[in-house]
Amino acid sequence: MARYIITQNQMHSVIYKYLDNMFDVTSFKKEVNPYNKDAYRIDLIDNYGNNTISYFWFAPGEYDDGTKHYGIGDIHIHPDIVDTLRQMISIRESKVMDIIADWFSEKFNEDIDEISIYSRRINPPVY
Repeated sequence: MARYIITQNQMHSVIYKYLDNMFDVTSFKKEVNPYNKDAYRIDLIDNYGNNTISYFWFAPGEYDDGTKHYGIGDIHIHPDIVDTLRQMISIRESKVMDIIADWFSEKFNEDIDEISIYSRRINPPVY
């Protein structure tokens, strides 16, 4: 089996193109929280109608322990996206998630503070 070395920019480019083809970023669902007009959610629906990436913006406020925050952006990525990219490119799960978050941040001009896989996997992935 041949091994190829690609640059970080090339790897990002491959993943960005994959995501660009997976989603039509001009048609996304944005829902404002009815209880807090400064909080909202963005759902990306793939070309097959599946909700696969969700972003939540929590307006500035306080954590449960009383410390103040200046707004929190939280992104949930469906495990199938992460697993597919890990199978295409031999790369750490956390790195794939970071690149997806970078892509989302660039497309929507949103801050991302937390990244997680959602929904939780039923079975561990096999690579």
